[in-house]
Amino acid sequence: VKKPGADETEALVAAWADAVPEINPKVERVVDRLMISAKYLERLAYRLSAPHDLQRTDYEILARLFWVGPPYRLRPSQLAAGTMAPPTSITSRLDRLEKRGLVSRVSDPKDRRVLAAELTDEGRELFVEIVGEQAIEERAIFEQFSAKELETMDRLLRKLMSFLEDRLGPAPRGLLLEPALLGG
Repeated sequence: VKKPGADETEALVAAWADAVPEINPKVERVVDRLMISAKYLERLAYRLSAPHDLQRTDYEILARLFWVGPPYRLRPSQLAAGTMAPPTSITSRLDRLEKRGLVSRVSDPKDRRVLAAELTDEGRELFVEIVGEQAIEERAIFEQFSAKELETMDRLLRKLMSFLEDRLGPAPRGLLLEPALLGG
C-alpha cells in the first residue's frame, strides 16, 4: 500500500537533475505534480462524459459553448482555436453533436456565409449534468484537505497564476472571451 503523498516525482526529478544541471529539483517537483494533477482532473472530466457517448473534443466543444454564455454560440474557427483541434475535425464533431441534438447550426450575424454552432437546451442540460457529476467527484477528492489547506492551496495557486500571467501572458484557456471574438 502506497503511503499518502508518495509518488514517482521524487525519483524522476532526481534523475532529470542529474542529466540537466539547470533543473532546480524543488521547482521541478512542483511543476511535475501540477502537470500530473491537471492531467488527472482532465481524465476525470473525460471519464464522466464517456457514458454520455462524448469524446474529449465533444466535451471541450460543449464546454466552450456553455462558458461563453448566452446565446452559447461560436464560429467553428473559434472552437478550433479553443480546443486546439484542426478545423476539419471541428466540422465533423459539430455534425455529430448536431445529429444528437446537442448543438444547432445558425447563421453568424456578422457573416452569413459562416454557420456558427449554438448549444441547444439539450446540450446545456447534458453539460450541466456532467459538470455536476464532476463537482461531486472533485469535492470528494479535495475533502481530504482541511479548510485551511484549501485556502493555502488556493492562495498559492492564485499567486502562481499571477506570476505566470505577468511572465507569459493571459491564461491559455483556449478561447479568449472578448466581445469581438464572440460576434457581439
